Amino acid sequence: MKSCLKYIFTTVSAAFLTVVCTQGQELTVRKLKLNDPITNEMAPFVHDSTLYFISNRKSNLVKNVFDQEDRFLYKLYKAHIDKDGNTGRTTLFEATTGQELTVGPMTMSTDGVTLIATLNKKNELKLQRRNREPNQLWLFQSQKAGSNWQEFRELSFGYGSYSVTHPSLSTDGTMLFFCSDMPGGYGGTDIYVSRKVEGRWDTPENLGPAINTAGNEVFPFWHSSGKLYFSSDGHGGMGGTDIFYSIYDGKWNTPVALAEPVNTPYDDFSCFIFTDESRGLFASNRDGSDDLYQFEYKIAFCEDPSEVTEDYYCFTLYETSGFDPDTMQIRFIWEFNDGTILEGSEVDYCFPGPGQYEVILNVVDPVTGEELKAADRNKILLEMTKQVYFQAPERIKQGEEILFDASLNGYQDTGDIQYFWNFGTGEEQQMGKTIRHTFRKKGIYMVKCEAYWRDGRHCSYRNIVVE
Repeated sequence: MKSCLKYIFTTVSAAFLTVVCTQGQELTVRKLKLNDPITNEMAPFVHDSTLYFISNRKSNLVKNVFDQEDRFLYKLYKAHIDKDGNTGRTTLFEATTGQELTVGPMTMSTDGVTLIATLNKKNELKLQRRNREPNQLWLFQSQKAGSNWQEFRELSFGYGSYSVTHPSLSTDGTMLFFCSDMPGGYGGTDIYVSRKVEGRWDTPENLGPAINTAGNEVFPFWHSSGKLYFSSDGHGGMGGTDIFYSIYDGKWNTPVALAEPVNTPYDDFSCFIFTDESRGLFASNRDGSDDLYQFEYKIAFCEDPSEVTEDYYCFTLYETSGFDPDTMQIRFIWEFNDGTILEGSEVDYCFPGPGQYEVILNVVDPVTGEELKAADRNKILLEMTKQVYFQAPERIKQGEEILFDASLNGYQDTGDIQYFWNFGTGEEQQMGKTIRHTFRKKGIYMVKCEAYWRDGRHCSYRNIVVE
């Protein structure tokens, strides 16, 4: 069983720029320039155009600190980053410069006042050098007062020899996701959530078998859309560790892997996704060492949308045999695939869905029971409308959160599908099969969703009135 510590801090080939194109969509992956060619960089987090990440690069020209395997310890660094992924000068993050030992992944509240970081439980260099056991890592919290970070205090999640690492705060600050190898999990390392109750973090809950496997689930990242991104070597994917997301709708949905070339046969992990989900940062060892990359979707969005329609499979069927039931005693008997039998010159029937059906019409003498003509056998092919289907109310209240879930109907053998949304609010597109959105202003909005797959694209829309 891998410990969370070993998984995080051991080194978990693509060109500098990788581009994959589908119909009207371009997914670009490129390596950030701040990477060191001989050390590891991972666990990106961005707040107010500042990129925070961990690296085991040499951090001091005079004093060097090594782990038990004579490698430089991981520390937290920061650098300015713009929307194109260009980075400025890299410096140590001042909040953790007082830590003698390993500093791991961090998260920060939306207002930038609360910092939760992964630190050693025992921050004593001499003790660490004598200790032959793996470091025990834990989550510690610091508050910002003015321009200074206060002393870290340990978060209480029980006691034991296990580690608690990889923090991610929800947008509203009421949920804290993290990774741990605590007893009672499903595999090596699992993802847990703790909820803030009356100002204190409650007992952690394991996210369950939909998320956690017999392998390792690490680096959770909560996105404002309601998605939980995480890394796993137990959900299949392209190989090694891959990046997935899941959304909670009463239960955790089946995780969805991010597309190639974000995921590769190598280890791809520890992501940060920007608000519009059209770009993000992640780490990968596809070039040998763990490096930071940026991905970005560039799309010609929704150029010819069609309005979403409801597919109905209920019909009124008429007989056209030429017999006149007004002048003759005749029974018209209809037989359907499911065994239903209806009688009348016209009948109403609902087919169960798309597919090919046979409808048999018998014309019978009601007195003798004799068939007056050979049975009519009619083949009916019902197909789904080709569209990106999603449900939405026609009218909603201002400030009401709506869950949108898309599916591509009427197409066959599409393979992997990516969905992009535009809510008509002037914001950038969002990515995902399932999206949560809140309309902040009253008005009429055209909600568009476009599906992209390797050989095609389709865009559909619905109009929504926000009152």
